[in-house]
Amino acid sequence: MKKTMIYLEDEQFLLLKRTAAASNRKMSEIIREALSNHLRGKKKNLDYFSFIGIGNGPRKGETSEQAEDILREVLKSSL
Repeated sequence: MKKTMIYLEDEQFLLLKRTAAASNRKMSEIIREALSNHLRGKKKNLDYFSFIGIGNGPRKGETSEQAEDILREVLKSSL
């Protein structure tokens, strides 16, 4: 485990402190749990095709101009 420091707004701090007291948990535990849940949610929303157009492809470097056509072909072939 690594130590870090975060800055909270006053209202965030008070809500966190109340939540910790009400649930008999440490504030740091609640923060870690919330961060884990947030990061897990981000993994589900990954754009798996964000790589299209970032480099030279098989079409003489015209990949970014033809990204939609290429994506359409890939999706059709995967069905």
